[in-house]
Amino acid sequence: MRSPLTDLQPAEARSILLVWAVWSLGIVCMASAAMALPVNHGSPWTAVFHAPPLARWDSSWYHSVEVEGYRFDPSRPENNVGFYPLYPKAAGLLARALHTPLLATGIALSIACLGAALLLMGDLFAGWGGAGSGVAGAAALLAFPTAFFLAAFYTESLFLLCLVAAFWAARRERWLVAGVAGFAAGLTRFNGFLIVPALALQAWLSVRTRRERSRLRPALAVLLAAAGACAYPLYLWNRFGDPLLYVRSKMMGWPVKPTAPWTLLGSVGSGLWTDLAARRVGSLVELLSVGLFTVLTVALFRRGLKPEGVFAGSTLLLLLTSGTLAGVQRYVLVLFPCYFPLAQYLRARPAVAVAYGFLGIGGGVVLLHRFVHWYFVG
Repeated sequence: MRSPLTDLQPAEARSILLVWAVWSLGIVCMASAAMALPVNHGSPWTAVFHAPPLARWDSSWYHSVEVEGYRFDPSRPENNVGFYPLYPKAAGLLARALHTPLLATGIALSIACLGAALLLMGDLFAGWGGAGSGVAGAAALLAFPTAFFLAAFYTESLFLLCLVAAFWAARRERWLVAGVAGFAAGLTRFNGFLIVPALALQAWLSVRTRRERSRLRPALAVLLAAAGACAYPLYLWNRFGDPLLYVRSKMMGWPVKPTAPWTLLGSVGSGLWTDLAARRVGSLVELLSVGLFTVLTVALFRRGLKPEGVFAGSTLLLLLTSGTLAGVQRYVLVLFPCYFPLAQYLRARPAVAVAYGFLGIGGGVVLLHRFVHWYFVG
């Protein structure tokens, strides 16, 4: 059977799978080892939420979506309607089919989705930059300090797979696959709706250059992706009478409030020196993440990757108007196109690549330990 990977050579595909397997095993082992390492003050959450070390924080909300179903109590500041359904429901379906624990099954699902996403991403990167670009891109992504979330009971890997599959299929004019992947992205995370303008641009470019003779198939793919973005709000409207309940719940219990980007950056910047003086480096890491991925987004446009640049840029804009940069160092994981110019830059500068790997992996080990012990939310 012919491989659907048109640009990725078999040898490079095997290298990507090897990197993925070694990284996944390493993350699972390090997370387990982190549980045995001492901490100054244990978290009370450990006694409340008995879970594998890669299931923390938001994992409990996704767990409640599958086990208890959606609920909303306006007297409570936080409710599980603030979490989209596809990942917990998929993990639950697999757990019931395999008769395995839900959280462990979800972690395995995340790792499997990551492997598939890396192969499709490698195929795209190989087409853009030639041989070696796929494995370089995978290494750049997996060496990022917060990459361990891709192996956690979180939506990151499933969302990444949906996004990569949508762009990969649209680039190859497999519009049904692109539409289904876009639909799934809209059911996985709130910002899944940002795939719609990117797919629309790719569809328009395909029709304009006459690579795609039919306008119907690309249009249907875009509509299918838009339907996925509308599905959860429509469910909330039918169940709770409010299609914007997700947004309202985030504004109630989480530090989310529509804010001008310059206002947010100004407030974070003004408190930076205070945070650094108190040895809190979170604000610095958040600002560096925004700065790095802004530069990488510009690099996408300069390389002619306009649909991918639209998605990355609109995602960053959404983050900058949310009123908080908390978690931005995790949210940029799914901006997979940005890892292409990053990988190309690192390939041309071995010394910088070594420094990136050392700092990224070293920082990731520290953050993973803090995540396992309920100190780092991400």
